[in-house]
Amino acid sequence: MTETTTIYIPGIDYDDDDLIHTKTLFRRHSKGPVMFNGCSPSGEVIIIDNISTKKKYNLTGWYIERETDTQSILRYTFTDQFVIPPLTTIELWSNTATPIPIVPETQEQQQQSFVCIKTRLPTWNNARQWSITRLYDNTGREKAIFSHQTLPPTDKEKQE
Repeated sequence: MTETTTIYIPGIDYDDDDLIHTKTLFRRHSKGPVMFNGCSPSGEVIIIDNISTKKKYNLTGWYIERETDTQSILRYTFTDQFVIPPLTTIELWSNTATPIPIVPETQEQQQQSFVCIKTRLPTWNNARQWSITRLYDNTGREKAIFSHQTLPPTDKEKQE
């Protein structure tokens, strides 16, 4: 099943002929409860969830590899007893991005904890057309993958 979400931004004239309409596909897959929730194409943030209701995971030695159409592979390794508790979302922000705070009411509604971390990375690498982000455990086994691909407009969309 394919789900389509359309987001409208106030103040933008969507009938403007200068706008280019594109579609972006986001895909994710995981082998276990630690997974990607999102990876911004702009390279600002990578979001990881532990959806287990009971088990915490020690990610020490785990690593993220991100490849984009504009950059070669970037690697980030978790160090210093990095533990993700059950029902927790970790936002890993680049050091040049401005983290967007999660409103406390949102956390209460979702019964989930949110942790915001500013990494030393200047960027997670900008992606124009595509990106592939992988999470590996400390033995090198792939545990999760998140990809995005921006599709060129079709002839029908170009005419609209």
